[in-house]
Amino acid sequence: MRATEDDIEVNGISPTGYPMRMLKSTPAIGAGIRPGCESYGYLLDATGNCSYINSYNREVLANPGAKTIVVMDKTCLCTHMRNFNCWTCGHYTYRLKDTTHKLADGQYQILSAEHVFKDYQFSVDNQIALPEKQA
Repeated sequence: MRATEDDIEVNGISPTGYPMRMLKSTPAIGAGIRPGCESYGYLLDATGNCSYINSYNREVLANPGAKTIVVMDKTCLCTHMRNFNCWTCGHYTYRLKDTTHKLADGQYQILSAEHVFKDYQFSVDNQIALPEKQA
């Protein structure tokens, strides 16, 4: 909820090469996490390969003995999405705070899935259906 428009970038670090939007501060960017592609099988291409595995192996070879490595050109979406709830986002993610209330403690009220769905389904003329404010 704290994101601003400037916090979101379009990058090409998806293993598929498809441009995606992410928060610039996501831990998935530059992470040298061990590939989960083969064990999870999510983003393997038709030949059973994943471009992140290639990038990861390149960095391991370039940094022998390193305990941690950095892979800047690709990310392992399989592992980050599955284990760390790290997702891509839409252009207007920074506007999520406009769809809810900021509470007295500075946190934002979390919306129910039902509320979000009904707002999407029934709102017209770019109106946002705010939820009832929690006490």
